[in-house]
Amino acid sequence: MDERTSTAGQRRETEGTGRAAAGPGVAQPAPPAPGGDLEQREQAPLERREQTALEQSALDVLFAHLDADLAARTAARDRLLATPADGPAEAYARDLEFHRLESRIRQLRAAEHSLCFGRLDRAEDGESLRIGRIGMRAETGEVLLVDWRADAARPFYAATMASPMGLRRRRHLRLRDRRVVDVSDELLDGRPPRPGDLFGDGPLVAALGGARTGRMREAASTLQAEQDEIVRSEHRGVMVVDGGPGTGKTIVALHRAAFVLYAWPHLAGRGVLVHGPNRRFLAYISDVLPSLGEEDVQLATLPDLVGIEAPRSEPDRLARLKGRAELAAVLARQVRERRPHGVPLALSTAHDAVVLEPAVVDAARRHALQGGRGHNAARALFLDAVVDDLVAALEDRAIAEEAAFESELEAQLGIDLDRITGKDLARMGPADAHGGADDAATDWDRIREELRGDPALDRAIEGVWPRLDAADVVRAALADGAALAAALPDAPAEDIARLVEGADAPWTPADLALLDEARALVDGPPATVFGHVVVDEAQQLSAMHWRALMRRCPERSMTVVGDLAQAGPATSIRSWQEALSPFVEDRFLHRTLTVNYRTTAEILEATRPLLARIAPQQRLSRSLRHGAEPRTVPCAPADRVGALNSLITEARAARPAELIGVVAAADAAPELEAALGADGVVVIPAPEARGLEYDTVIIVDPDAIAAAGEAGPRDLYVAQTRATQRLISLVPQPAVPAGQVDGATPLPG
Repeated sequence: MDERTSTAGQRRETEGTGRAAAGPGVAQPAPPAPGGDLEQREQAPLERREQTALEQSALDVLFAHLDADLAARTAARDRLLATPADGPAEAYARDLEFHRLESRIRQLRAAEHSLCFGRLDRAEDGESLRIGRIGMRAETGEVLLVDWRADAARPFYAATMASPMGLRRRRHLRLRDRRVVDVSDELLDGRPPRPGDLFGDGPLVAALGGARTGRMREAASTLQAEQDEIVRSEHRGVMVVDGGPGTGKTIVALHRAAFVLYAWPHLAGRGVLVHGPNRRFLAYISDVLPSLGEEDVQLATLPDLVGIEAPRSEPDRLARLKGRAELAAVLARQVRERRPHGVPLALSTAHDAVVLEPAVVDAARRHALQGGRGHNAARALFLDAVVDDLVAALEDRAIAEEAAFESELEAQLGIDLDRITGKDLARMGPADAHGGADDAATDWDRIREELRGDPALDRAIEGVWPRLDAADVVRAALADGAALAAALPDAPAEDIARLVEGADAPWTPADLALLDEARALVDGPPATVFGHVVVDEAQQLSAMHWRALMRRCPERSMTVVGDLAQAGPATSIRSWQEALSPFVEDRFLHRTLTVNYRTTAEILEATRPLLARIAPQQRLSRSLRHGAEPRTVPCAPADRVGALNSLITEARAARPAELIGVVAAADAAPELEAALGADGVVVIPAPEARGLEYDTVIIVDPDAIAAAGEAGPRDLYVAQTRATQRLISLVPQPAVPAGQVDGATPLPG
C-alpha cells in the first residue's frame, strides 16, 4: 500500500504515466446505447448484474487490503503507546512515529467512503487501472488502486472522445457503503460497444440532481476536465481560479489543496489554512478535506486568525479606507516614531552616572532591528546592547581612573608600578597577587546582571524604546488625521475626520487587518504559518486583509478563488493583478471556470439583467441543466411570515427531502429565523450567502436586499444564484390581500 510520506518522484514512477494535456471544457457524456434487437435489449439487465458483480468482487479485494492495513497500523500504534520511551531522544522519535501512524490511520478511515469510484481500460492492451481515494499495492507490488491525484489517474478526468488519451473505456462506479450500486461507462475510442459495456447517466448527473444536505461533499469522482486541469497543475505558487456562481470554484480549490499536499509533501508538515468569509460558509465546506484524507486543516475567518470579534458596523467608504495598503505605512511610522533617533540615554547606577551618546544609542538600535523581529522582541536585544555599552563605559572609566591613580601613586612613591614583581606586591600587602584580574572579570559580570534588572535602566529605555501594544498603535494611527490625510490624499476630508472620531470606538471588521498588521510590527510574524492556503471568496479581501494572509504563507503556495462580480464594497481592489502583485508580482497562474454545475439555465438567464448592472464586463456562465422557471410571488407586507410558511409547506409537500434556503436582508433575517421552525429550512442574511447552495431558494423582499447599502445589488445577485433547482422571490406589495401567495412575474433585477 502506498505511503503518503514517499516522494512524489517515487509515486509517479510506480503509478504509471498520463502526461497528455487535458482537453478543454467538460468531459463529454457517454454516447447513447446503440439500438440492437429485442434479444440484446433483454440481455441488458443480466449484463448489468454481471458487471456489477464483477466490480463488487474487485471492490471486496480492495476493502480486504484496506482492513488489513488499517488493523496492522492500529496495532503498531497501540504497541508504540504501550512501550515506554528510554530517554528524551527516544521519546521524540516515538512521537514522530505515533503521528505518522495516526495520520495514515485517519487517511485509511476516510478512504472507506467511495474507496474505488472508477476504472480505466486502455485501448491498446486492455489493461485496467482502478481509480480511488488512495493508492494501494498488493504484497507482490501489483497496483490494486491508483490515487486519484496520481499522474496515472489524469486520463480519468481529462480524456474525451476527441482526445481519448489511449483509453477505450472510462467506467464510473457508485458505492453505498461497501456495495457497488451503479456502473456506467463512457466509450472514448470511437469504436462500437462490446459486451460488458454499460450506459447510464453517470455520477455527475446523479450529483447534480441529488438533494442538498447543508454540507459540501467531496467531488473526486466527478471532477470535470477543466476543473481537473486546475487541480493537478504543476504550478507551485499562487493559483487564481475565478468564474461565475456555481462553476465549482470552491470544490476545485479544496481538491487542489489535497493534490498540492500529495505532490509536494514538504508542504504537508505545516498543514492547510482554508480562509473563508464567515463561519457559516466554513461549516458548510468543513467536511471536504477530511473526507479526502487531509486532517491537518484549519478553517478560519479573519476574526479567528486575529482572535477578536468585531461586531460594530461602519459605512462602507470608511471600511474601504481602512483596507487600503497605504495604512501599513501609517502603522509602521507609528511604531518607528516611538524609537526616536539622535537622543542620548542617561543612567545613574549604584556605581556611577553614565550617559550614552546618541551615536552609541543609534548603533544599538540598528543592531537590535536586524533580523526582522517585532518591536517588542527587538527591545530585548536593544536592552542587551545598551547594557553592554554601559558596562563598557563603566569599564573604560574604571580603567582611566585606575591609570590616573597609578600615575599619582608613582609620582608620590617615585617608583614604576609596571616593573614591580609579584613578590614586591606581596610585601606591600595585597591579599592575592594572582587573583585580581579574575575578581575584576567576575565583578563586571555581576554589574552586567544588576543593570539588566535595574528599574532605573528599564525606565530610561522606555524613553527611547517603549513597550508597545498593537491595539494602542492602531488607535494612535487612526487618531492621527495628518498622517492619514498624507497617506490617503484622495480621501475626502470628512471621511478622514470620521476615522479620527472613531479611533477609540469598538472594533469593526475592517480594523482586524490593521490589528494584525500592528501585531506583526510590534510582536513579529505570526507563530503559526501554513504550507498551503486556500482563500475562498477572495474578491471580498482588502489590501490589508491580503497582507494578513500572506504573512501566514511564507511559501506563497496558495489557491485563490473568487468572482469579481460578487466583490463587496469593503475593498477597492478590482483585479487579481492589483490584489497579488505587491506579493508575487505577476508570478501567479490565472484560470477561469466557464461551466455552471449548480444553477439551471432558466435561473441563470433570469440573473442576466442584474449581472449586466453590477459587472457589465462579465459573461454569463454556461449551465448544464434545465429546470423550472423562477417565480416571483407577491404578498401583503404584513403577511411575509405567513406567505413564506405557505411557500415552504408547498415545497415540502412536493419534495420532502430537499433543503430550502431563505435569504433576506440582514436586518430582517433574525425575525424570520425566529418565526420559522421547519426542519430542512435555513435562514441566511444576504451578506452571508456567498458560497452556499440549496435545492430551493426563497428570496424575501429582494428590493430590501438591493437597497441595503453599496453591497446590496451584489448581495441580491449572490442570493439569486444559490439555488440548484428552484428560485422563488417573495415580494411585499401593498395591494396584495393578506394570505395571497400565488402569481408569477419576471424575477426582480
